[in-house]
Amino acid sequence: MRERIPILLLAALAGFAAQAAAIDWLPATVELSDGASITGSVSVPEGKLLLYDEGAARRYTVKLDEIEWLRNVIEEQGMEEQWMFRESGLDDKVRTGRYYPVRCYETRVSFRDGRELSGHIIARTIYVKADGQTRRFILRYKQEGKPGQSLSDLPYVRSVRFQGESEGVRGTISGRVSVPRGESVQALLAFNRDKLNGVAPWVNPVTGEFQARGCAAGVWDLVVVTNRAVYVYFSRERDAGAARLDKKQVGEIQDWVDKLRDFFHQQRVLYAAGNEKGAFALIWKERLGHTTLSGLAELHRYAVWAMHKPEKEWQIRKRFFVWRDLSKSHGLKRLEVVVSPSLGGHRISPERPDLQLKLELKRAGEPAIPDAPPAGDEGICPDKKTAGEEETDG
Repeated sequence: MRERIPILLLAALAGFAAQAAAIDWLPATVELSDGASITGSVSVPEGKLLLYDEGAARRYTVKLDEIEWLRNVIEEQGMEEQWMFRESGLDDKVRTGRYYPVRCYETRVSFRDGRELSGHIIARTIYVKADGQTRRFILRYKQEGKPGQSLSDLPYVRSVRFQGESEGVRGTISGRVSVPRGESVQALLAFNRDKLNGVAPWVNPVTGEFQARGCAAGVWDLVVVTNRAVYVYFSRERDAGAARLDKKQVGEIQDWVDKLRDFFHQQRVLYAAGNEKGAFALIWKERLGHTTLSGLAELHRYAVWAMHKPEKEWQIRKRFFVWRDLSKSHGLKRLEVVVSPSLGGHRISPERPDLQLKLELKRAGEPAIPDAPPAGDEGICPDKKTAGEEETDG
């Protein structure tokens, strides 16, 4: 007599099958540690990976469809001796004299927009489909073999190169930034205002030299953070129908920001430029105590928000992390905002893929948020064209 499968089990199996069918497969080439190469399609559950950066004590979610190249680099490897407890519940260990292989990896990810990220991957299954077969591999930080095996018996995925559409021309932004006496460069952010992606260039805090590679074509604006100030300029200011937002206009965005529920106790708009079709804002956030970092009394964070106002409410299109200040005592001072036009409007194109910049930053007298215009001028930079001008959206 044939057994009947319960209806609930059938429903569960159907749901699992539907979920499996919905998995996104991306064209890619997988290189294995033995030199073998598999060209086909790749997927992971939920379409994302998790990387932990120990230096920043931060975990990152990485979407598979944003990756251009993933590499596993050996951090350390060797043979370890097997041991076991002499008796259950006792700390006394007995070595068996047998050895097993152990290998640890750092996972490095290159994104399509030029960003790079590295860290220890949270174990994830990766499926590779080619020639009518589906193979399964595990991406992990630490790999252990069995006693009697050698390091050569531990195969692993060396790299995955995805074959999605290219972002076109790639270039570099490099050069040197000099700051006023008594200041030192802490961080630098470059963001593409056209494609809304950002890169944190490598920067030498002593010489001010910096470099960002893999930058896509478009207009790039830079933000420089020192121990005393944030130097910034949004080139959206220069576009037709756009301008630096004044106190009244910033106040409208601030009213919207005040309604947001956030981890931080307060958030302030420090500088903004654009119009309702597209604007960029420098945001300062403050948190007083009660964080996951032991002994921390005050936390300040700076970010750039790409925003627009399609209807009645403002919306955030993209956030770019800039810098954070930490203090174990209260009284942390907010960094001064200095608007520096030399930082904005740098274009990468097929004709000029590599930019070499020499930036000399000085304290400026102009306010980051100017006074509101006389009564009668309403709205946030309404689109007004003069003869011969083209409307541009950033």
